[in-house]
Amino acid sequence: MKIQGLRRRHQAGFSLMELVVVVAIIVVLAGLTLSAFNFINQKNARTKAKVQVDLLANALQDYHADNRSFPESTDANGEKGDEVVYKYLYWDGYEARDNGGKIYLGALDPVNNTKGGQAWIQGKDDQARIVDPWGNPYRYRTGEQAVNVDFDLWSMGPDGKTNKDPKHKDSLDDIKNW
Repeated sequence: MKIQGLRRRHQAGFSLMELVVVVAIIVVLAGLTLSAFNFINQKNARTKAKVQVDLLANALQDYHADNRSFPESTDANGEKGDEVVYKYLYWDGYEARDNGGKIYLGALDPVNNTKGGQAWIQGKDDQARIVDPWGNPYRYRTGEQAVNVDFDLWSMGPDGKTNKDPKHKDSLDDIKNW
């Protein structure tokens, strides 16, 4: 007499442990991908800020060549510096365009400043602000407070903080022209 009830059936499908392992692998890979994207975005933002600082510095040199002086900034911390730079490099020339006014950096046009992604001009007309890729206004200063003989121009970097001491922790991520 044969006993037929003792045969084991093989069930198709995945065990709970296999599913947990697969989900864990997916979570780890997603985390690595997101951190890589964040690193790439920060690197791109730093590169963009360096290019913008260079563009502004070159336009300021052009201004100096025509006017024999740099735009005056009496603000030791450069907090209103982006307004000074915008006024002298774009707005004054735009306002005087019919009388031979010169625009030193056409990229500061608040209407057409979104080429290549993030806009670096916020606001309109003479109230516009020049901002870095992190949304912070650029800093500009001249005179005795400046580190450079001519002028200082910088971005406060991703943390949005700066300090006159270049070794201070708030200044380590700044992007400067000096």
